[in-house]
Amino acid sequence: MIPARVMIVEDEAITAMATGAMLKRLGHVVLAAVGTGQDALVAFRLQRPDLVLMDIRLDGDLDGIETAKLLRRDSDVPVVFVSAFVDESTRTRAAEAGPFDFMPKPLDEYDLKNLLSRLLPTVGER
Repeated sequence: MIPARVMIVEDEAITAMATGAMLKRLGHVVLAAVGTGQDALVAFRLQRPDLVLMDIRLDGDLDGIETAKLLRRDSDVPVVFVSAFVDESTRTRAAEAGPFDFMPKPLDEYDLKNLLSRLLPTVGER
């Protein structure tokens, strides 16, 4: 298995730590865990992750959807939205950012493992 290099964008520190721990147990590398859209843009440029796990509601001026749109403008790195807000209008707005997938919170390790296994063929092309 080729480990994925993942960036977590999550404004809840406990949730970010739990997600990071899951990723590490699954054999992947957490490059950065940031809490705002602005920090995500900076970390993305510095780290160049294979995958971004993005919360939709973030602290600061940019929410996760706007941040993902900005990331996707210059890169084809997959973005997966992870959010407790899964109503239809949020999903429709999130779809405009071209996400790889949409996962509900709380994240389940089994679902995360399945997501990464679907993603790994493209990660191996880096």
